[in-house]
Amino acid sequence: MKTLITLFLALVVAFPVLAQTDSTQTLSKDFEELIGTVQDSLNTQKVNKEKKDTVHVRLGNRHVEIISTDKKTNIDIEKMDDFTSKWKEYDVEIDAKEVVKEKKKRKFDGHWQGLEFGGNQLWETETAYANYPVGTPSFLETRPEKSFEVNWNFAEYSFGFGSYMGIVTGLGINWNDYKFKNKYTIELDNNGVVQPVALAEKDFRLSKLSTVYLTAPLMFEFQIPGNHGQDRLFVAAGLIGGLKLGEHTKTKIGDNKEKDKGDFNLSPLRWGYTARIGFDDMGIFATYYNTKLFENGKGPEVTPLTIGFTFNF
Repeated sequence: MKTLITLFLALVVAFPVLAQTDSTQTLSKDFEELIGTVQDSLNTQKVNKEKKDTVHVRLGNRHVEIISTDKKTNIDIEKMDDFTSKWKEYDVEIDAKEVVKEKKKRKFDGHWQGLEFGGNQLWETETAYANYPVGTPSFLETRPEKSFEVNWNFAEYSFGFGSYMGIVTGLGINWNDYKFKNKYTIELDNNGVVQPVALAEKDFRLSKLSTVYLTAPLMFEFQIPGNHGQDRLFVAAGLIGGLKLGEHTKTKIGDNKEKDKGDFNLSPLRWGYTARIGFDDMGIFATYYNTKLFENGKGPEVTPLTIGFTFNF
């Protein structure tokens, strides 16, 4: 163990001097002194049986691992390609890690796969109910604080143009709950158009529309490396598409619950815009669909919008 302590102290003293490039003579002299210290320490050890001690030293962005036995001392140095050849002159085994010696390019890895949680709403314009009789209430107005979206993005494919930028796509499942602010639910009339249905005022608890879509993005992502290229700030934006898998309405009046799994003319296919920004594996995202919630002419012209948090893995 004394050997390891000696090596540690020697390295601590030598590193600041060795890091300078002003004088080749100073560098050589310091190496000779360092190796002499190591060899003197090793010569004082009694050889009874082979022992193995390991010391890890980190100075700034340099990491040194010293493995000492009775027969040999191995010094594993990272971030020290300038010193590799010099150590070999003194017959000390050096294992300079290639991943650090030549800065290895990290493979581009996009940010899509993971879980997302957000608040959503149905964006209404002044003409959202233009096809309905005058006086028709905004029966699809939502309560953003109680309307949520959950996304499980289970597949991701990244195509890098380098280590820090590329194209990201994949697949995911999107669940949305739109909880209505007003005491209405919806149904289809004889012409197949979505119409409001007033609910009982007494003991009104809940009215919502739920949807399920299969989603697929096509985004361009740019990353900014952080701590030694490991943690990265990322910015991604692009298009997102969806295929309808299911829908239903649910109401609760007092203790009476009703669910209708019928067809409510939701757009079977939709597309929109999505963007996300974050650091490492956490961030925020926003999605706005250019496609209206309902098929053209079969319901109010409202647009899904979501803002939330993303957790990648």
